[in-house]
Parts: sequence; structure tokens; C-alpha cells
Amino acid sequence: MKEQLNDLRRKIYRNLKQKAYSLEGSVSEELKSYREDQLSYSQRPFSSSNIEDLKKSVLTSNVVYLGDFHTFDQNIRNVLRILRVAAQENRKCIIALEMVDAKFQYCIDAYMEGHLTELEFLESVQYHESWRFPWTHYKLIFELAKETGARILGINTTGGLTERDVFAANVLAQTLEKEPSTHILVVYGELHISPNKIPKLLSSRRPGTIQTIVHQNLDEVYWTMKEESANDPIIAFSEREFCINSAPPWVKYESMIYWYENLDSDPDFDIHEYIIEKGKKIFSEDTHENFLGICLELVETAKVDISEEELEDFNLHDHTGLEFIEEKIENLEDQELLAFYQNLIATGQSFRLPSDNVFYCSSYSMNRISYLAGIHIFHSYLKLEDKNQSSPVINKEPSQTASLFILENMYAFFFSKIMNPHRKCEMYWNLKRVFNARGDKTVKASLQVLDGEDLTTTIKSLSLFEIHQVAQYVGHIFGEYIYLRLFHMEENELKLQTDFLDKGYETKSFEQIRKTLLDGLDYKSHKKRYF
Repeated sequence: MKEQLNDLRRKIYRNLKQKAYSLEGSVSEELKSYREDQLSYSQRPFSSSNIEDLKKSVLTSNVVYLGDFHTFDQNIRNVLRILRVAAQENRKCIIALEMVDAKFQYCIDAYMEGHLTELEFLESVQYHESWRFPWTHYKLIFELAKETGARILGINTTGGLTERDVFAANVLAQTLEKEPSTHILVVYGELHISPNKIPKLLSSRRPGTIQTIVHQNLDEVYWTMKEESANDPIIAFSEREFCINSAPPWVKYESMIYWYENLDSDPDFDIHEYIIEKGKKIFSEDTHENFLGICLELVETAKVDISEEELEDFNLHDHTGLEFIEEKIENLEDQELLAFYQNLIATGQSFRLPSDNVFYCSSYSMNRISYLAGIHIFHSYLKLEDKNQSSPVINKEPSQTASLFILENMYAFFFSKIMNPHRKCEMYWNLKRVFNARGDKTVKASLQVLDGEDLTTTIKSLSLFEIHQVAQYVGHIFGEYIYLRLFHMEENELKLQTDFLDKGYETKSFEQIRKTLLDGLDYKSHKKRYF
């Protein structure tokens, strides 16, 4: 069982890493070289360590490098812990940051002295144009610096990776020359703190400088530890080089995917702006209340008659509760159903377990939370209305299962569009192009379903996972059109509750909804960026 679990986690990791890198587009040879160097260094032998050894090294160094994975807030939390350790000593402390260009040092000083507001500071340093990674991650560093009296130093510049490393090393060397007793903590991208990058460059400029490198959540370290059945939170490559292991590697790639997806679909969409405006935190320990709050906000927006009490019946788990989810799945008697849900986990998807209000969310992003909220609202309404319908059953009757999956995905996508109207899906026109290019059978079946061909006949040769893929294609398109019709076409005669939710989930319900949405609409010509 343990081997199967590791295999499953490897699949999750590979899928998320591949997707994250695919969103980058083409990358430079220099970046590829940096990644290869990091991989090579992370494959070196290491030994178990502890927080005391790490603290000792940090406190007895001139310069400490703290690796940053820019989209992953867990890394920043570890950085803050180490900064607090350094702040305990009496030495003057400087926090050197990659996120601000050195030419804006006067803006940093003005902000730290209280002469600029937060908004003025971000505009002055051109934050959203030059850096763009979540400000709320780095804001905490500035707040800690103000609290402890540490000075913030910008050490970034324009140019290639090597040029920027050389510049950073020069700034650090000049700072140590002027203030040799200063303790410098460098928060820089994880690829730049490999021993042959900034640390080596600084050593060549100031021999004898005592440096400590603190990596975070290195992929190869995690997998080596799993193979050796080790579970140490801190390991050491040497007396002055450590790695903190606070999260599995696929979680950081998930954060990277989330950042790229939202930046790509809408450069102005910022989850943190939503948090400030609404007073809600999606990424917090209070996940249950946040999920319920999103559900309540959605039903109010869509004018669905479901009370808070009726929506409170759920359990939501993420990767930290993966073993519990897997246990629930293993209790399923049907082997195809078991394989289906394992495949969903392996491909990083979020879902609701059958005949139960247990949800798995691969990670907490706005899109995923609101997507699952849509499924929860749908099932809560089915339970509430219970118009002598049988409970939703998966794998009992393929056409009914397909209908259930399609409508789940329809409501999920529709409600997530309410939270993030810039979400896109593959429309009929796009699917047709994909089919013409490679003849994918799930795409073909999706086109047939959209064209009104018999559902039972269309899916009869498909596996459960393939039916689910068809349901995602079709359901997302349906969700797009519900959103369009209810919020943009001023079709006041259409109501989500009476014209869609009241119809239930069975095959006849799907057929009625398809007609309502697509009949008389030129859906075949619409492209995914049409709206």
C-alpha cells in the first residue's frame, strides 16, 4: 500500500510539474542550465539535521541565503521564522531582497520610514510591472523588518540570470566592505542560491566570508527521503548548507500553476485584492468557514433558496488529508470506481466523493474552491428538493452517470465564473479543431453530445474516466452559457433555480438543459475568448 501511495504521489508531482512548466512557454538556455545545476546539487548525499544546527549556522554567518519559490507562500513562512531567529542577536541586520530593483532603494527607505503608503510604494517601485508575484507574501518581510529594526536592501537589476547574480554579489560585497559586522539575510530565487551561483561569486569577491545556504522543499531531497522512509523536516548537505522540508514538491508547482492561470487569463485579477475587499482569506487554516462563506455568497448571487444550515453539511480535505481520502476511496466496492478516483487524484483534480459530502481539493485556490462550491450547492439542492428522485449513483447506469457528471461540471464551472469571470473553457469551435488535428475519442463524444446525439449511444464504449472527461468539456461549455445568459444577455425569463436546478440530474434533465442552452444559439462558431 505504501508503494502504491508513493506511486500515486509521483504521478501527482509529474503532472503538476509538467503543467507548471508548460505554462511558462519557451524558456532560455540559461534558465535550463540553472535548473540542471540545482538538480545536480540536490542529488548530493545529505544527512539528517535539526533546527538547533540550522540556528547555529545562521547566527554564526555573515551572509545567509534563503531560497524563495516566488508563488509559494509556505516558503515565505519559513523565511520569516529564520529572520526572527536572526533578529534575536544584537548584530545589525540587513534583509536583501530580489523582489526590488536596487535603483529603487530610495523608495524602500522612504516606505520603511513611513513617508510612503503601501500603494505609493508599490507604484514607485513598479511592483506589478517588474515582479508581479503576490505582494502579500513579501509584505510580511517588510512588516517584520519594521518590527525588528532590520534594514531592507534591494539587490535586483535587469538583465539575464547570470548578470543579475553578478550584480547581487557585488552589492553584497560592497555592503560587507562598508559594514563588516552586519548580518545579511538574502531572500532570492531558489535557483540563484546553488553553491556555484551567488555564494561562489561573493566568495571570489570577499574570501573568508562565512555563508549559510538554506534551500526549501527541493524535489530530489523529498523523493530520496521517501525512498529511504525518512521524514526529517531539516537535512544538511554540509555544515553550512541545509534544506527545510515543509511541503511535498507538487504543492509548490500547484502554486505556480495557479499564478500562471490567473495572470494569463486576467493580469488584473488578484486573489489578495479579493481578500482585502471581502475580508475573507481563502488560504488559511479556517478552510471550513471560508468554503461555507463562498457557498453562501454564491447562492445569494445566483438567487438560490438554500439556507446556511443546509450548506453546512460537508467535509473538505486537501493534500494534507490525502490518506483519509484514499481510505474512503479504498472502501468503494467497485474496482472501476476505485481506479477512477485514484486517477483523479493522480491528475491533480478536485472532486466530491460519491454519495457523500466529502470533497477533495488538490490545493486551495479561488478557482478550485468556487468550483467545488458549485458542486456542493448542486448536491445540496438535490437533497433539499428530493422530488422522489433516486439518489445520484455513479456507475449504475452509464447515461445517468454521464448526465450527473455533466451537470456537476456545469454548475461547478458556472459558480466559479461568478467568482472569477475571466475563467475560460474550450468551446465547440476549439474542440472541433482538436478533433480534426488528432481524432481524440473523448473530444469526438463531446461534440456529439453537444450536437444532441443520443447520450447512451455516444458514451457506450467509454471508460468511466473518459466519460468524466467528456462531462468536463460539455459541462464547462454549459456553465459558460448559463453564465452568459443569466448575467450578460438580460434574459430575465431564465432563472437558475427554476430553469436548471429544479430539473434535477437524470438523463432527461440533461436533455432539457441542453435544449434550453443551445437551441437557437450559434454555439459552433464561438471561440473560448469570444466572451
